[in-house]
Amino acid sequence: MQEWMKSFVDKLNRKESLKPLFRNTSLSLAISCQNDVYIMELRDNRFSWRRMTDENPDVWLTGERDSIIKVSTGEILLRKAKKSELIQLEGSLRKILLLESLFFLSNSQPVNRTG
Repeated sequence: MQEWMKSFVDKLNRKESLKPLFRNTSLSLAISCQNDVYIMELRDNRFSWRRMTDENPDVWLTGERDSIIKVSTGEILLRKAKKSELIQLEGSLRKILLLESLFFLSNSQPVNRTG
């Protein structure tokens, strides 16, 4: 899970198209998977991650590694995974929608404009 977290956060930080959209936004996401708990944070337009200590995150995402990866890569929509109980999700609706937008936008391909 640690390698996936590093890779995912690196991907988010390289995605220049996200920076203007999340400029004044903060988000803390706790990801609990197989006895490991990590926290991913968005602060000052930068994503980071670490093992969770004693924080109170905005959103809790709990599930099996494969389910979490499928949600983060857009293979399964966040709300659909929650309804089918592949993951458990707790947090305010606003922060959950922000997380869903983040997952969607991090996997979208850039539009190729010609002309």
